[in-house]
Amino acid sequence: MKKQILLVAHESDVLESFPVTLARAGHKVVLAHGGLQAIEQARNMSPDVIVLDATLPDMDGSTVMEILHRLPSTTNIPTLLLKPRPHRLMPLPLQADGIRAGFIQQLDSVELLRQIGEVLASCRQVELEAAMAEEMA
Repeated sequence: MKKQILLVAHESDVLESFPVTLARAGHKVVLAHGGLQAIEQARNMSPDVIVLDATLPDMDGSTVMEILHRLPSTTNIPTLLLKPRPHRLMPLPLQADGIRAGFIQQLDSVELLRQIGEVLASCRQVELEAAMAEEMA
């Protein structure tokens, strides 16, 4: 099934390579070029995943992620924040309070696609477990 991904970036290398790879994998990619635009689009389209660049022209990606996770309409959207350091990949935890967020180091588009797949699989698992718990109650 085609997933909607909101890609929020300012860096040209992110904007050039990531959308192509994600679209080839069958995802619908919507671009936002700043934090305010990202917040508005996330509220309007409710994407399956948000990928945020750490550096944006109007505010930093961490601030955007904080705002998104405080808004009721966007709090449960998995969000990946691209950090500018090119080394190690950090884990993507699903937190108990419903905020789904991860921090990943700057990486190539194939690795980003893999990470998005892992986040979507984790979210599906959480939803299945919640549905099973409801049935048992």
